[in-house]
Amino acid sequence: MELFVLDDGWFGKRNSDDSSLGDWYVNEEKLPGGLEDLAKRINNKGLQFGLWFEPEMISENSDLYRAHPDWSIHVPNRRRTKSRHQLVLDLTNKDVRDYLVDAVCKILGSAPISYVKWDFNRNLTEIGSAYLSHERQRETAHRYVLGFL
Repeated sequence: MELFVLDDGWFGKRNSDDSSLGDWYVNEEKLPGGLEDLAKRINNKGLQFGLWFEPEMISENSDLYRAHPDWSIHVPNRRRTKSRHQLVLDLTNKDVRDYLVDAVCKILGSAPISYVKWDFNRNLTEIGSAYLSHERQRETAHRYVLGFL
């Protein structure tokens, strides 16, 4: 074995799959020494350390959603379809992209992380953006992908 990957559950208040996506900070109750301590202990055993993310998703039960419910992809005045208890963040929104880059960079810079397992387990639904004009709504899926770049 060369690599140990810490999967889902290390962040926010994530104790079930219906909460905390979007709250990209280390749960120090679960990891009292943070990721740095865990990663160093794993490295000391001769293994690399990897970490799971799904940064493009958001849980309604999250601090991020409570602060920014408008950040999920949705058509205004229509219901939002959850899949796997998740909504999708609107990467056409620069504030969303800036938040994700900052949050993920802080985590990756906090420990010797040599591998990222990045899940994308949900289809896009209600593909519309509150941040694009009516004339540009058909660009949402394309601009969403560009948001990853």
